[in-house]
Amino acid sequence: MVSREMIQQYVGIFKSMARADVLFKQSGAVAIISTGSTSINGTVVVQSFNAYKLNIPETLPKVSMAAEDCQKIKRLIKSGHPVELELNIQGKISPETKGYNVVGEITGTDPKLKSQLVMLGGHLDSWSAATGATDNAAGCIVMLEAVRLLDSLHLKPKRTIRIALWSGEEQGLLGSFNYAKIHFMDNGKVKPEQAKVSAYYNLDNGTGKIRGIYTQNNETIKPIFEQWFVPFHDMGAAAVTTKNTGSTDHLSFDWAGIPGFQFVQDPIDYETRTHHSNQDNYDHLQIDDLKQAAIIVASFVYQSSVRPALLPRKPLVVEPFAFDGF
Repeated sequence: MVSREMIQQYVGIFKSMARADVLFKQSGAVAIISTGSTSINGTVVVQSFNAYKLNIPETLPKVSMAAEDCQKIKRLIKSGHPVELELNIQGKISPETKGYNVVGEITGTDPKLKSQLVMLGGHLDSWSAATGATDNAAGCIVMLEAVRLLDSLHLKPKRTIRIALWSGEEQGLLGSFNYAKIHFMDNGKVKPEQAKVSAYYNLDNGTGKIRGIYTQNNETIKPIFEQWFVPFHDMGAAAVTTKNTGSTDHLSFDWAGIPGFQFVQDPIDYETRTHHSNQDNYDHLQIDDLKQAAIIVASFVYQSSVRPALLPRKPLVVEPFAFDGF
């Protein structure tokens, strides 16, 4: 769960960035060019933390550059050579600001339990530098394949299985969070649908194999998941950690008091090369790893759907947080 302290820390960072942007404008800057330690050897990481409200003033154009190019500019300036850059940025603000989630389901077969849900998903949107293959087409195709496996095997889930591919995750979990507000909890008030969701499973850490699962401090569910992983020990999946992990859509469910989980995955080159970079393309997908992940997800979803009772929950702590923007 995201704590108040974490939110306050991020708010402070974003406010500092907004103030810096004002100072840059006042000093006569026309654009900001940046690089980072991972923008090397042909990889350029593109990242932004600006607000998305329509009434927010336009910021300076921001450009990401490879470290090698920045070093060349630095050497030229240091040697006394003038450096002139020409930027051709053709950005635009679309009048269409509404996002859409993609939702589908396999209806449960038990007359008493089919109104209850087991959910799974990933985010369908991507970042701007490439096609978003590992972030997060990989998670979406694993979840779709898991549902296809359950359907093609003609299994009979007792609870309804619902898959959701979220929009707006990269802008702040907007798709899943608004879904949670509409269906499960809003203004600190729990809605009737909230009690009918057994669990939500998410995949959003690249193309690597599943090695385990984060329980988000849910101690009571740990032995259940450990048992469910037993058939997959020979596939390298066994770890059940009670630690939190963040920055993706399971947090919207955890916030609403629903057991929400993200799987532990092999990092491969996710954080070092493909995450939000120009290398996030199909060539960096590990197809065999994705197949392994789909099998495990399908098993966890099915086990959740036929279990006699809903999965155990943590105590719901409702702590309103007032935030007026950056």
